[in-house]
Amino acid sequence: MKEWSLAALLALCLCSTPVRALEAEEPSQAGRVVLQALGQMGFTEGDDEYTPFGVRYGYPNGYWCDMFVSWCADEAGIPKEAFPRSVNCARHCRAFTGLGRYYASASRGGTYLPQQGDLVLFHNDSGRIHHVGLVLYVEDETLFTIEGNALTTRWDYPAAQVSEARAPEEEPNDYVTVNRYPIADRRLHGYAVPAYSSREPLALEGFVDLGRYACAREQIDAVAASGLMAGTSSHTFSPRAGMARGEFLQTVLDLYGFAGWTEDTVPFSDVPPGHAYHSAVMTARSAGLLPQTEEDAFHPDRWISGEEAQAILSALLQRMGLEDRTFVFTPGDLSQILTPYTTRGDIAQALYQLREDAPLTTEDFDSLLALGGAPLGRSARTLDGICYVPLSFLQEHFPELTVPDPPAGPAPADEPPGADGEARPSAPSGEDEEDGMAGEGEEDGTPGAVRRALTLEAQGNSLQAQGFLWNGTLYIPVKEAAALLHVRPGAPA
Repeated sequence: MKEWSLAALLALCLCSTPVRALEAEEPSQAGRVVLQALGQMGFTEGDDEYTPFGVRYGYPNGYWCDMFVSWCADEAGIPKEAFPRSVNCARHCRAFTGLGRYYASASRGGTYLPQQGDLVLFHNDSGRIHHVGLVLYVEDETLFTIEGNALTTRWDYPAAQVSEARAPEEEPNDYVTVNRYPIADRRLHGYAVPAYSSREPLALEGFVDLGRYACAREQIDAVAASGLMAGTSSHTFSPRAGMARGEFLQTVLDLYGFAGWTEDTVPFSDVPPGHAYHSAVMTARSAGLLPQTEEDAFHPDRWISGEEAQAILSALLQRMGLEDRTFVFTPGDLSQILTPYTTRGDIAQALYQLREDAPLTTEDFDSLLALGGAPLGRSARTLDGICYVPLSFLQEHFPELTVPDPPAGPAPADEPPGADGEARPSAPSGEDEEDGMAGEGEEDGTPGAVRRALTLEAQGNSLQAQGFLWNGTLYIPVKEAAALLHVRPGAPA
């Protein structure tokens, strides 16, 4: 009998969370099968491909994708007449074909739209059926599947190139995961449709594919809710997939409100003006966040490696005057081929730590305020219950107030026009704000405030204070400024 270590069992208990489904009544038959599959999310095979699914069907060390599907039907109590069981994908296909319940995929000329609980069968270039999974749902012309005996697919390279480069002897053990494929993907052979008595889809809640990252659900949910990282579909996060280099750059720059570049910044040939990540890549290159290279390409769609992610974050933290941090970036399942990459789950946890440690959300100050009789209007903001005002706005009324060696904003003050004559994006300054409010960050919901230790000086006196940078604008605490200027804050006359 297979023995499982206490540590492995403890980790499984601590990191496994039930699938969150909003079910007012008993799930449909199709829904019960899918719930069984989702309940095994992240299960990993033992040595020599040992699984309890194989044990049930007499092949404890056999290829187990089809035995996993059959096991789910067993556990859901689906009659074998409605859902034939099998240990072999090709035989399973023949069984459903014999029942008249097998439909060709779109790449083979089929018109059937797969539904939750269907079986999806895969074939190789020679036409041999070799793998099977369950349909989770179809969204935006993309098929999302639940598969056992699988790894998380890689989509930053063409599927054929990934398949040709794979080296199974270097890969981690297979597990249960959610994968995604274009609905017309050539790898899809067809769909076996069980004769369920009911098949209303599950009303899912949150991300259902976290698997080994279930322990980090709070962090992943927080990062997704903040808009820093989006899921890969309504209910998937794909934590063991990678993240495009351009998307990673855009995300970390948004975290700190960092934008803008100097006139002499040279664009990469594969990220020209108009490209989705042009601004992010130009900003990073201008600020020295990217390593020097003679290559004229950035490869924005290639998944970023852990080494690259750490280097960019370290450079950005140094540029912002913040303490460097070292993060854990584990290799992806297929990181040993083509180019290395780290996982979205690890990136999400790093972003969560940075978001908790440095960037803080700000709120409008909803009352009129004056300092020494000078109306501050709506330029004031609150952070952690403390009122702040932009230094530039305050200096209009109190020019004697200075901040020696002020922290640099994320972008140069003057941005040259682009080649097309349009102004390049830059961090907004206090003078450019409408009613003293930073407008650019307000619209996209991504502004962050970064704390700064400051020295305020006025009339020969100095005072240490804690301010923050927000969308390129330096904010000063009103209470400390008032004490230094010997004035009192209050309501305007």
